[in-house]
Amino acid sequence: MAPALRVLLLLLPMLCAASACADIIVLASDDKGAVAAATAALQSAYAGRVEVHNLAGQRAREADIVQAIKASPLSQVVAVGLLAAQVARQRLETKQVVFCQVLNVEEFNLVAPWMKGVSGIPSLARQFAAWKTLDPGLRKIGLITGPHAGYMVEEAETAARQLGLEIEHVAVSSDRAVLAALQELRERHIGGLWLAPDSSILSQRAILDLMTATVRHNIAVLAFSPALLKEGALLSATADPGEIASMALERLRKAGPSGSVPGEALAPLASARIIVSAAAAARFGLAISAKLKEQADVQ
Repeated sequence: MAPALRVLLLLLPMLCAASACADIIVLASDDKGAVAAATAALQSAYAGRVEVHNLAGQRAREADIVQAIKASPLSQVVAVGLLAAQVARQRLETKQVVFCQVLNVEEFNLVAPWMKGVSGIPSLARQFAAWKTLDPGLRKIGLITGPHAGYMVEEAETAARQLGLEIEHVAVSSDRAVLAALQELRERHIGGLWLAPDSSILSQRAILDLMTATVRHNIAVLAFSPALLKEGALLSATADPGEIASMALERLRKAGPSGSVPGEALAPLASARIIVSAAAAARFGLAISAKLKEQADVQ
């Protein structure tokens, strides 16, 4: 090997450190499920290089990771998942942060001038449009949330209004009140329930009890997970990790060199991956049209 090349190879790590080979930092809560999917999508979508720090689902490595991020010359961070967003909100105020794959936004006070997010909810306009295509008689959609899910309610009401639908909302303080809320919604003559992904009131037990009750009372459910189709849900909708990554990167691009992240608290998603349960549609006497098959998958 030529002496000059040997010297260059020896100096390369120091040159990278000095010139910030990574362009953005990704702080991930863990390496599982939706968080892992969004992290991988960010790495694929970003044209530059990405420096990834993983909290592995706990705060044990938080101090070292935060120190490394603060010491980095990079100013922009994508926080993926709730734990990462909490750490960023509490300790990375000198950076520009965009968070994603987070639902408990209001509960944990995650929004600040220097920290904004991408909605964790797939486009409700797409979800409700697919549901109305499947069930043209749909008029009222029930919604149960905890006390810190105002943005979910606002997104639902906006999407419903555009389609001539109404949202009947009941707020509860714990999972113990979910079934009583469903009964209240039944008395308001809802045509179905949007099972919003509010973990503050939906324990695993509460979800299963709620699904059992909706099947017993013949209430159609639009669920946040395809796994709930097996429990009787009529439709499910999930977000596209690629769209989440693109939206997060776009927010950072628009932020530029300033200290703040411009725009609304949460950037809404424009798409939704929708699955229709053929068995549930048959149970409700609903026909799956060719138009719907263009909007959704059928299982």
